[in-house]
Order: sequence, then structure tokens, then C-alpha cells
Amino acid sequence: MGRLKEIELRLMAITKELESADADVESLSKETDALLEEKRKLETLAEQRSKTLSKIAGGNYGRDIETSEEKEKEEEERSIQETAEYRSAFLKNLQGKKLTEAEERAMTSAANSAGAVIPTTTLNKVMERLMEAAPLLNEIELLRVPGNVSFAVEAEPTEANTHIEGAEINEDGDVLIPVNLGSYEVTKYITVSKTVAKMGVDAFENWLVNMISKRVARKITKLIINGTGTNQATGIEKANVWDAKNSITVGATANLTETNVTDATALLPGGYDVNAKWLMSKKTLLGDFRPLQNKSKNDIFVKENGKYYVEGYEVMLDESVKQHDAYLGDFKMYAGNLGDDISIETGRVLKKNSFEFLGSANFDGKPAIGEAFVKITKATA
Repeated sequence: MGRLKEIELRLMAITKELESADADVESLSKETDALLEEKRKLETLAEQRSKTLSKIAGGNYGRDIETSEEKEKEEEERSIQETAEYRSAFLKNLQGKKLTEAEERAMTSAANSAGAVIPTTTLNKVMERLMEAAPLLNEIELLRVPGNVSFAVEAEPTEANTHIEGAEINEDGDVLIPVNLGSYEVTKYITVSKTVAKMGVDAFENWLVNMISKRVARKITKLIINGTGTNQATGIEKANVWDAKNSITVGATANLTETNVTDATALLPGGYDVNAKWLMSKKTLLGDFRPLQNKSKNDIFVKENGKYYVEGYEVMLDESVKQHDAYLGDFKMYAGNLGDDISIETGRVLKKNSFEFLGSANFDGKPAIGEAFVKITKATA
């Protein structure tokens, strides 16, 4: 019998004893007070034990203080990065300009806490321009998690089953494909004359944001398409070993035909149709696919509201795709991770009387499921 139960039984007994005219009220009262105090302490210990066990089960044991300190530090960093003084100090520092006292204080505070990282408003502009300049990032399954990351992508799901009452229900065998992504640095280095020091802060910010984000975006896009997977992201080109099961090859001296397009479309499993899009260069679209347009016979090539469609699938254009090649697939089956936020560093090149800027980001990606992509290509002579 537990001690709490013993105390409860004794308190019930005391209640009955107090009903007797011969009861020692003073003694029973003292015993009651002692029992109630002991009961309170035992209940407090039980509650603490329960909370501790919950923390252990959730993996949070011993981390309350640490989490609180981390949150306070993050909030401090964020508040510094969001100030107008820090923004102007950061940008003027890149230009080599003298800072005001307020800007000096902001920069010093950032160096002590946030590490003089890119200001929040500037970073938001960089990310906005990056996504605009690399529209493929909006099409893939994109994470923004620092460092290495592992997650699962669901393969084409099986359909539901009918069930006879009382019969055993078996697992359908739907598959989750594990995807492990690392962290590879993507950088852009540029040098410009010291005339940037004469630009106003706003003008300099716009120039820098455009210069860095567009070039980093261009590289990331190339990696999504053609990355080798060796010390860099793995591109769509490496989604499969291309053969007759997943690609159509046009003869070296032949032209693309309507049959080639419909055959390639038929190779893509129907489960990926909902999100499927084409990816090719503009030269390939207008040089190979547009000549197939014949409104009197088919709608294989359509331009509508500024967008192109082939066999009803929207076309995405990027000159990084090799001419005469075209991919059709569900690009949500490409997993990518844009890790740490883009950073910008600067230096002075005295012998050239110029400034140097280095923009860098961390990106890795790979096709999660090869069968989600098919390809049209042209044979080499």
C-alpha cells in the first residue's frame, strides 16, 4: 500500500474518532495537520516526477533554461537585424563609408550577438529576387534547414481497397523514399570600382541585391538541372539511367514528331500527371515543338495567357537545359534544401583600387524518385 493511501485511510479514521465524546481532539488535530502536510509534499513530488518523465519522453529533459536563453538570444539578434541603423551600418560598411555613432553602436551590438549578418530587410529582398530569378525553386520540394537534412518523399500511392467485414486488413505497401541532403556552398565573387562608395544606401542595396541574388540563382538553377552529384547537387539529368523505358530519342538527322511527344508523355506514370510540367530551353520549344502545331489536327502545342503548353502540360523555360532535350515530370519529386541564409562579404583590392564582394549560399538537391521524370533527347551524330 502506498503512503498516500495510508494517509487517506488514517484521515478517514480520525474523522470517525472525532465523533466520539471521549476523543482527544488536541492530539488528533495535531496528527491531522502533520498528515495533511505530508500528503501535500508527496503530491508535489508526484507531480514533479510526472513532469520529469514527460520531458524525458519528449527529449526535452534538462533543456528548459537552455531553450529560454536561446530564444532570448534569437530575439535579440532579430531585433538588431531589423533596425534601420543596423541596415545602414551594414551597407555603408560594405561600401567602406564612415558610420555615424548610432550606426557604430548597432554594428558593435551585432558583432557581439548576431555576428554582423545581413540585415532582415536586405535579406528579404535577396530571397525575393532569388526566387524570382530561379523560378525552379518554386516548383521543387524546397526546405530551408541549416546543415544536413533527411526527410521522406512519398512514392506514387496505391489506391484504397474494398474490405469484407471481419477480414484481415493488410498494409498496401505505400513507400516512403528517404532523401538525404548535404550542404554545398554556392558562391559568386565580383569586383567593382570604388565608385560604389558614392552610391546612396538605397541605390547600393538594390544594386547589390540584384547582382548577388541573380548570379547565385543562376548557379542553383543549373545545379537543379545538370548537377553531377559529386561535391554538388544532383540534377534532373541524373534522375535516371535514360533508356527506352523512360526516354524517347530522336534521330540525329531527324526532326521531332508528334508521335515522339505522345510516346514520351505516355512513359510518365499517371500518378505524377497532376503536378507534371515540361522543362526545356526556349530554343527547343520554338525550334522543335512549335512546328508541330496544327490547329486543324491537334492541340499538341498551345500558347495561352502568356504560357506555353505541350500535350496539355505547362512548359517551363530555362536555357540551362541542353538544346533538343526536354524533361516532363513532377518537379515536387525533386528535393532541395537551401540551408543557411545568403551571406555577403566585402574587401578592398588596393592594387585595382576596387571593392570585392562575395555572395554565398548553401544548397543541395536531388531527384527523390526517378520514375517521376521522363525525357526527350536527340541522338548525337
